[in-house]
Amino acid sequence: MKGNMERYQVVYSVLKTHIQFGIYGFGDVLPSIENAAADFFVSVDTMRAAYQQLQRDGLVTISTNIGTTVVRNYGKEEIEQNIQMFYAQRKNILIDLSKSLRPLLGHAQWIGFKNIPAEIYGNLRQLEDSHSLPQTTTFEHVVRAYTALGNNLLFRLVWQIFMFCENPFFNMRDNPWRTFIIKDFLPRSWDCCIKQDWDCLRELVYASQDSLSLALCRFYDEKITMPPPEQEVAFQWNSYNKASQICYSLAMDLLVSINNGVYPADTLLPSLNKLSQEKQVSVSTVRRALSLLNGVGATKSAKRIGTRVLPSHEIVKNCDFKNPAVRKRLLDMAQSLQFLTLSCRDVAEGTIQALTEDGLQTCRKRLAALKNSQQYELIGYATLELLKCFAPYKAIRTVYKELLQLLFWGYSLKDIWKTDEGRIHYYLSCFEEFDLFLAEKDAAGFSMKLEELMAGEFHFTIEIMISQGIHEAKKLLVIGI
Repeated sequence: MKGNMERYQVVYSVLKTHIQFGIYGFGDVLPSIENAAADFFVSVDTMRAAYQQLQRDGLVTISTNIGTTVVRNYGKEEIEQNIQMFYAQRKNILIDLSKSLRPLLGHAQWIGFKNIPAEIYGNLRQLEDSHSLPQTTTFEHVVRAYTALGNNLLFRLVWQIFMFCENPFFNMRDNPWRTFIIKDFLPRSWDCCIKQDWDCLRELVYASQDSLSLALCRFYDEKITMPPPEQEVAFQWNSYNKASQICYSLAMDLLVSINNGVYPADTLLPSLNKLSQEKQVSVSTVRRALSLLNGVGATKSAKRIGTRVLPSHEIVKNCDFKNPAVRKRLLDMAQSLQFLTLSCRDVAEGTIQALTEDGLQTCRKRLAALKNSQQYELIGYATLELLKCFAPYKAIRTVYKELLQLLFWGYSLKDIWKTDEGRIHYYLSCFEEFDLFLAEKDAAGFSMKLEELMAGEFHFTIEIMISQGIHEAKKLLVIGI
């Protein structure tokens, strides 16, 4: 089981690109480790590891007295070749990702700005009146919005997108998007926040994301002449803090298999050694993964017997809601649900608009099959699954796949969802309305109804978590959802 790059490798890759593009030239001293760590929103240890990797690759030297100095000297032709190669290798995914930003993140960023504490805006107003607004980077400004949502998962995605797409392009010379962000978006969005002009701010947030896509497409048309290779660089997102935390990935893999009936209730999972061989991980990793599954109530292990898959009526009583690892995974689920709730309307509208007649009929058939199976409580999640399959941009499909998988950490709560019979009538009405919207290809109506449904699911889930003593989930209840 292979993980994505560790954070220091991502930072290293960005800095290496800066040197290859001539942003940092021969003899230039890079920012101190402490300042660079703050700029990249990583720990000092992560930043130090990135600098040390640059040194091992012969790109910089590190001196206690001078700092980190660039020693690789790229000529103009080499720099141009580096730029051509970098963007040729990422053409389709960068364009795809840039077009995904508005539906994925636009609404979330706007809601985040609205949830920044009032005292911060009050302080900004005083500074504005005294003409001493602090110097800040655009990313710092945007991070403030996402931080206000209390969602670390969402922040990690934003950080990954910034490193993969926005940072390298932002630093390109003669870049109209950079000019727009610095000269227009940053000061105007400050002003909108201070004045609480939310309608203006929403349009500005969307304009900044559209501007990136337009500028990037124009950049490719006018500047990049090298054809893309057959195998381009892919955008990857690891929803965990460290790619090395593969026990979570293994536990999730097993949890999905249990949910899909691969391992039925009251049967035993394969032995530690067999799972180790099948999944190509160590026995200790398998043991940690099974411990987590026991914690969420999906399984129960017994010496000399093995690990038994528990039936649904035994899950809640066997879930250890006081276990820190279990609580963290449930919070992962809640953060994923918040993000899906914030983005589903824009993603759904774009998806329904892009569907062919065959695609619309496929969606209707899948929802009808779910209704016939009487799994009414899954209507919202099945609809999100359709977005994962049919969204017009690969980046959205990639992110939604990860988000939907994280919802399986709520496995221990599913029996509670099913016992809430008062919601059945509402779910049935959603089936009818979704089918009508799909029949008429009413993207706006479909997306509004989905947002309403998921907002209800989100609040219901948070209430359940709080009732089980997971009070940390309260911070996800922000204004605007």
